[in-house]
Amino acid sequence: MAMYSQSVRAPPPPPCRFVPRPCYVMARPLLVFMPNGALLKAAVRDVWASNFDEELSNLSAVLPRYPCVCVDTEFPGAVHDSDMPRYMRGPRESYELVKRNVDDLKLLQVGIALSGPTGRFPVAWQFNIRGFDPALHPHAPASIAMLREQGMDFAMLNEFGIDPKDFAPGFRRSGLACGRLTRTAFSGSYDFAYLAKALTGGQPLPDTLDGFLALVRRLFGHSVFDVKHLARCCAMRGGLEQVATALGVKRAVGRAHCAGSDSLLTTDVLLLMLHRFFRNVDVLAHAGTIVDLT
Repeated sequence: MAMYSQSVRAPPPPPCRFVPRPCYVMARPLLVFMPNGALLKAAVRDVWASNFDEELSNLSAVLPRYPCVCVDTEFPGAVHDSDMPRYMRGPRESYELVKRNVDDLKLLQVGIALSGPTGRFPVAWQFNIRGFDPALHPHAPASIAMLREQGMDFAMLNEFGIDPKDFAPGFRRSGLACGRLTRTAFSGSYDFAYLAKALTGGQPLPDTLDGFLALVRRLFGHSVFDVKHLARCCAMRGGLEQVATALGVKRAVGRAHCAGSDSLLTTDVLLLMLHRFFRNVDVLAHAGTIVDLT
């Protein structure tokens, strides 16, 4: 299969070269991975309104062989905080804060990286979403400045990005909404929350934590894993970069805080952890645990 060129945040790219195949659904999630995926070169494929349908077909074609879907989202920071220190917050207090921020803010990017029994697929998809204007919409100024430094172009997002109302039906059409896939994210409370909001047409999140966890199960099934939780089980603390450094995993392509690149790095971290620490451990026991919310 031909590799994509490593262009990140280029204008809408020309059609890709591989031919889509019909998608089917794995009967059960596969959680036995080989670590060789972490050694593959990688590319991030930017997805805009102009190539949205085509790239969904390409993703759908390889999804049957790579049924573990790693999600990363980018959003305009956090505008709500709590007077309660983070270490004192329980799951319900943490969810209340997640809900307030996600309800009031807009999604900017969704990164999707795939893996399966043979390792990681060498291409990640970076879905660029339109609708956010820093001059009009709530945001954390420091977060917007950081995203700009990492290369995010908000004018390009609004000119070429995917309309949010088109994202949910496309996501379902591709097979990504199937409940029998495996979903992963790193410190995934906001990732799963923003994706749930997108898939429910921008509706406010459920009022209660129990309602949100039920929504996550309905949208994504029961095989939902937080890679940060798995890292803590392996006595590794810190964010994605810190855990990757502790494992000796290098970023395959791109920059931090770019959804496609971060989804690839999360996948490589997961593959290596599963190989190194969970070969004789039932990782399914950790399904459904989302850091700060369970």
